[in-house]
Amino acid sequence: MKLSYQVGQKPLWSQLYDILEMRILSGEYKEGDTLPSEVAIMQEFDVSRITVRQAMDKLIQAQLISRQRGKGTVVLKYKNKVTTAFQSFFQEVKEKNQLKDRQVIAVESVKAPSEVAYFFDIPTSDSVIKLTRQTFINEEVVACYETYLHPLVPLTVQDDFNGSLYTKLEIVSYPITNVIEKISAALISTQEKKIFSIEQDEAVMHRIRMGYSHDLAIEYTYATYLARGYELIIDLK
Repeated sequence: MKLSYQVGQKPLWSQLYDILEMRILSGEYKEGDTLPSEVAIMQEFDVSRITVRQAMDKLIQAQLISRQRGKGTVVLKYKNKVTTAFQSFFQEVKEKNQLKDRQVIAVESVKAPSEVAYFFDIPTSDSVIKLTRQTFINEEVVACYETYLHPLVPLTVQDDFNGSLYTKLEIVSYPITNVIEKISAALISTQEKKIFSIEQDEAVMHRIRMGYSHDLAIEYTYATYLARGYELIIDLK
């Protein structure tokens, strides 16, 4: 994955943090491993020492690495393995593995949005499959998902995407082996009001899911949920 210098992108140190974080969480850098030196990282990404140190300081704050005298910067042991799921209050339907109310709205080939291209490490000129799905309860849209698949995945817009996407990826030899999620809350946007067919202001929950097949970034999903109908379940193991 490369750093992006396009207008509107994150600061370089933040992009570098994301890349190093992903390498740690995906297992490319394992517990006890010594990270490359500051000079090596500077050379790999063509950035300044200040940029590298800002990213490393953020990783230290996140308790992912530690500077150890005489050894260098070492990857720390994960304190917890975290499993997340959204529990729906709509008819007490649990989202996890619940597919009967999730419908495929559209399957299309699109140019990779900047954040997707950044994650897949491909040019924004490359085409990717975009899968739009929605969850309906009592004919009401309560969740919307936009999923992008890496161009290497041997699927086309003519394929049937009903059912489990992860099962389909496993069948084509790209099983999802690791997932990173980022979850946030926000006030519903004008575009989201149209999707959910509502007029009033209310809260929504956003979940970005980044799926890997071993070391390869395969899936990028941006999901939006009506906050009034869901609660976040976090299982610490």
